[in-house]
Amino acid sequence: MYQHLNFGRIELESVMRAAYDQLIDFVTTQPFKTVMAEMNSLKPTKRPAFVASVLLNDEELSRRGVQRPSDILIQRSAFGDRRPTLFCVKKLLPEKYACVWKNVNITFDNEFEDSSVSRDADKAWRIPLPVHLQAMAMAEEKDLEQVLYT
Repeated sequence: MYQHLNFGRIELESVMRAAYDQLIDFVTTQPFKTVMAEMNSLKPTKRPAFVASVLLNDEELSRRGVQRPSDILIQRSAFGDRRPTLFCVKKLLPEKYACVWKNVNITFDNEFEDSSVSRDADKAWRIPLPVHLQAMAMAEEKDLEQVLYT
C-alpha cells in the first residue's frame, strides 16, 4: 500500500502522533480550558455565537490569555452525520504526507443526545451542512436532521 510513497506507515503514524500531541498540548493549557469553561457556561444556543466572536478571533483569545500557535488553526466544522459540531482545532501535516493525509484535528461538539446522531452510513457520509447554516440552526434550536440543504 505504501510502496509508491517515499514514506511508510510507521513514519506517517509518528508525524500524526506528534501533530496530535501539539493539539493536545494547546487545548489542555489552562487559558484554553478557561475559555472552554466560559463557553460551556452558556446555553447551547449561545455557543455558536461565542465560537464566532471568541474562538475564531485571535484578539479575543489573546485577551483571555490564549496564545494560538501560528501552525494551529481554529475553525468551524461540520459533518454529514449532523453532529452539532461547534469548532475544531486543526494542524496541517507537512506537504510530504498530503497525498494520503492532510491534517489532524480535535473536534468540539455542542451538547446532544447520542441517539440523535444517526449511525446509518447513508446519513453519516452525506454532504455536511455549510458551517454558517449549521451554526445558525444550532442557535435557533433546530433539529439538524431537519435542516435541508442541497
